[in-house]
Amino acid sequence: MSDTDFSSGLPDRSDPDDGTPSCAPRVSGPDPLGVAALWQRELPDLDVTNIVLASAIHRIAQLLEQDFTALAKEYDLLPSEMRILLALRRSPPDYALSPTQLFRRLMVTSGAVTKQVNRLCERGLVSRHLDPQTPRGQLVRLEPAGRHVAEQAVRRMCAVHAGLEALDRTEAHEDIAMLQRVLAVLDPSVGSPDPDGHVRPVVMTHEPKDMK
Repeated sequence: MSDTDFSSGLPDRSDPDDGTPSCAPRVSGPDPLGVAALWQRELPDLDVTNIVLASAIHRIAQLLEQDFTALAKEYDLLPSEMRILLALRRSPPDYALSPTQLFRRLMVTSGAVTKQVNRLCERGLVSRHLDPQTPRGQLVRLEPAGRHVAEQAVRRMCAVHAGLEALDRTEAHEDIAMLQRVLAVLDPSVGSPDPDGHVRPVVMTHEPKDMK
């Protein structure tokens, strides 16, 4: 295998019949409108709008997590480990972050990050290095094999992700704008600097092609 060939040993991500990426099997869940209807039956005076919205968002999150978990499993990774690779890949130019930056960005404990990084190091997907700017500090750097996995995974999610590709781009961007408004209400930090000083965007900066 050459120094730049990282595909050896990775599972095939395509269906052998039609070449399309595989999708996670769906686990049934409650229908938000059905749940709301039950509450309206029990307590007719209630405005169930909040319940419907919260239940729908929660169900969407469950379905997306199922799909992401299945994707990570195809690379013999836990979802948390895949998220580390993705976080490093979007951190140029060195594709390296400190453990503190990782657990802040991923909103997990430092102990969890340590275990996940250890396993990724054993796989040769990331490596640890001394941080030249911080005494006794460390950096977790993405290795070429890890970069290959991260790029392959994010390209798959952009092409096919839990059925979201069925939405046309105009509709998808309208949904993004609506969800950003909801997120801004629930999380006032949206649009303000995160712990690393990066500003979180509130709106999309790119219009879909069919809106131009």
